[in-house]
Amino acid sequence: MSLSLPAPRRTPADGGARPVLAPLLERAVAGLLGAYVFVQWFGPPVLAAGPSWALWPSLADLLLWGALGLGLLYRRSPAPEHRAVWRALLLVGGLCLLSFGLLLALRDGHFGVAVPFGLFQLYKLAQTLAAFWLVSRLPLAGSASLGLRRRWGQLALLSFWLMVVGVVWTTVSSWLPDTLGQVLPRGQGVAGPWEGFYRHYELGLGTIGYNHGHVAAMVLLGGALALLLRPGRWTPWVLGGILVASFLSGSRAGFAGAALFVLLQGFRTPVLATLALTVLAAGAVAASPWLGAELDGLIARQSTLLEATDAGNLAGRTDIWAAYLASLRDEPLRLLIGSGFGSGMGNIGAYAHLLPLQVLYETGLAGLAILGLLFGLLFARLRQAGTHAAGVATHLLAALWLTALTTDTFYPNSAFGSFLPLLALTLALALARSPRPFPS
Repeated sequence: MSLSLPAPRRTPADGGARPVLAPLLERAVAGLLGAYVFVQWFGPPVLAAGPSWALWPSLADLLLWGALGLGLLYRRSPAPEHRAVWRALLLVGGLCLLSFGLLLALRDGHFGVAVPFGLFQLYKLAQTLAAFWLVSRLPLAGSASLGLRRRWGQLALLSFWLMVVGVVWTTVSSWLPDTLGQVLPRGQGVAGPWEGFYRHYELGLGTIGYNHGHVAAMVLLGGALALLLRPGRWTPWVLGGILVASFLSGSRAGFAGAALFVLLQGFRTPVLATLALTVLAAGAVAASPWLGAELDGLIARQSTLLEATDAGNLAGRTDIWAAYLASLRDEPLRLLIGSGFGSGMGNIGAYAHLLPLQVLYETGLAGLAILGLLFGLLFARLRQAGTHAAGVATHLLAALWLTALTTDTFYPNSAFGSFLPLLALTLALALARSPRPFPS
């Protein structure tokens, strides 16, 4: 009598039967990422842990690293709709590693300054890749994901309104930064710009960060994420909140980007958008007696957008651009290969405040070409998705590119906190197949 071997057990397409704990780990990752979405309204570091203030972790950092730690414990491939963008992001990461190697090889005069900035940029890039990778592996396409999207949408909406309230509050009172400075890590000469955030009251920063451009970018991104996950009756009020908070943040580039985003989104709901903006204008007039001189100063600052080509309104950016261009002109070879990841702060002493110039200086023509290919791929994939979420994300990228003409919006610099990882999370959600057919 012969014994036949049992038929081999079928395995899922992603290789191997999923362990029993995998679904639990997946739910835990989703929960941590939901909390990550919520805490974006609070940007200050909560632990003085790390070799530099730039690496002191915020709540968002702790949650993201926790989610990554759990995500590495189970196997699941990125969804098909995410794979092309994921490969492109890996290409960007590989180029940045090579560029950092170039920095180590060139050893320019300010090498000791450039290396820490290059390492931090790699750290922030790793967070950005981690956020996209984690979301791309979650089951977002089926009807079972509706509950997850609903919960994340509620958290995103609440976080956005806390951002707006914080920005408005810090426009009229210094209580928030004063109070935070009493309980959070600080120390003159140690906490870097955060010490200035606590000690020197600046209007409109809320509890997001110490940089006005970062605050405006986070308000825009937070509002877009809320609209992406919670389409419907909240739309006109979120658009109004984006305009108010970005205006009060004092960032001219941020306000211009917000205005473009609101304009593009307003075309989709013109009646509600017009009503909300009318109420907003009436509220601004009613609140003007309480804002007083602060409002006059903000209006004067934001009105310079109408004369954007005047060098006097660019806050020294023309001098920075001239320094970058002069450096490239003196050594034309660096147009091809770049000067190394982190070299901008080391050699020039400031970021370029013009994204294409920053990328060209540090990573050369290859980096600039890959940047163009990445965003070309993103716009193409969002258009192909054709969903409500993809439409919001397309308008968001268009608005952020407008800000990138005078800021380093898409560059991993220390002043922009968790902006890039949250943007990666938002784009991953927008690329996912929608369980409900919201038209773009």
